[in-house]
Amino acid sequence: MPHGNKTKTILSDERLLDLIEMLHERSTAGVTELAEATELSKGAVHAHLATLESRGFVVNNDGRYRLGLEFLRHGIPVRNQYEFKPMCAKAEQLAEETGERVWAQVEENGMAYYICGARGEHHIEPPVRIGEHAHLHQIAGGKAMLSCLTDDRIREIVAKHGLPAATEHTITDEEMLFTEIERIRERGYAFNREESVLGLHAVGTPIKKDENGVYGALVISGPANRLTGEKLNSELPNLLLGAVNELEINIRYS
Repeated sequence: MPHGNKTKTILSDERLLDLIEMLHERSTAGVTELAEATELSKGAVHAHLATLESRGFVVNNDGRYRLGLEFLRHGIPVRNQYEFKPMCAKAEQLAEETGERVWAQVEENGMAYYICGARGEHHIEPPVRIGEHAHLHQIAGGKAMLSCLTDDRIREIVAKHGLPAATEHTITDEEMLFTEIERIRERGYAFNREESVLGLHAVGTPIKKDENGVYGALVISGPANRLTGEKLNSELPNLLLGAVNELEINIRYS
């Protein structure tokens, strides 16, 4: 499986993490299936799984392996490192007000991670889940967070992760990305017009920490035929700007 930076990594660790990723994607899998997917021997796969099982990171159900709850013990403290509680509370409030799907996202290692989400009355089921990540340039929240970083940091992220296309509307040119980021810096919010998923529109606002820092982003998303015109271009951005201004004050002085 491809990875971003292979410098000074240990191959056995890479293989172990590949197996964890595959179990995450498949929910459950057997030794043969995992061996074929990784091109490892069955013995090597079984040895890795035995190690993970002994530490509670995988569970063996009659030869079918799944990720274990030990990940939860580590995952919750990781999420708690971010100001996720006030962000998630605000996401719930916005979902109730708008009826749409609202996300709270953070940036780590040059990617956008979904730390919580809220469903409004008219929400659509998203193609992503909490804990998953996306390229910053493909989504509204990601571009909003990029706008709070220095140009040098943005170039580092592009050099590491590239600008892959999710749809035909995704920005894949660095110069175009910087032009878009300048617009976001001027107005304070970012759009995703079918750039990550066809038929999906979204607007996102950064939750700023300081001049060159960001806590995360709040994003309202929905079907393109509903999030359009005045609603997408003015109503929802203004709602987000007000919510984020309140949120930033609460986070800074809580």
